[in-house]
Amino acid sequence: MTNLVEVTRSRPVPASYQYSPARITLYGVPILALELGDQGTIICTPDPPHPDQTLALIYGFCYQGHCYSLPEPVIVLVQGVGRAADGCGWENQDYFAWDVDKSNQTIQLQARGDSFEELILNRNLNTTKQPIAYSIAHQMAHRGGKLSE
Repeated sequence: MTNLVEVTRSRPVPASYQYSPARITLYGVPILALELGDQGTIICTPDPPHPDQTLALIYGFCYQGHCYSLPEPVIVLVQGVGRAADGCGWENQDYFAWDVDKSNQTIQLQARGDSFEELILNRNLNTTKQPIAYSIAHQMAHRGGKLSE
């Protein structure tokens, strides 16, 4: 995986003077409905069906005053629908921000676009299993097949 790239322009100005060493601000867009576009692209439509939890496509984050862009976006479950992004160069671009505690639990989903044949059949049938997935049979033999006398 590629290393993170620190973004040094437009660092966020704190809304208050409260400091939390555990706070991470995530920048991205909510994934509230998915459509399959041309050439396997995923189209995200921001229309919140559930205000308590949202899947979000995260492009970058801010941690302890430093801003980072991710080498590739990740899909994570966040609390709430987010707020308008401010700071780190994400403002005025239809991005959202979520403040999370670094110790909170979440899930990350991996998106992969391909044909059903590749994603379902080829990856799960015996013809393309990794060698470690096969069971290994082991036989023991000693003095004519007897292990003890």
